[in-house]
Amino acid sequence: MSIQAHLTSLAEKRTSLKNQIATESARPMPDFALITNLKKQNLALKQEMQHYMIMLNEKQYNASS
Repeated sequence: MSIQAHLTSLAEKRTSLKNQIATESARPMPDFALITNLKKQNLALKQEMQHYMIMLNEKQYNASS
C-alpha cells in the first residue's frame, strides 16, 4: 500500500470516528467514557497521519533533489 493510499484510509477512519463522536454527543445521555475513547482514537490517527505526511514530503523532496 502506498503512503498516499494509507493516508486516505486513515482519513476515512477519522471521518468515521468524528461521526461516531457527533452521534454519541447528540444523545440525551451521552456515554462520556465512549466519547473519550473515540477522541483518543481520533488523536492517534491524526498523529499517525502527520507521521506519514512527513514521510511523504521527505520522499518527494528527496526525489526532486
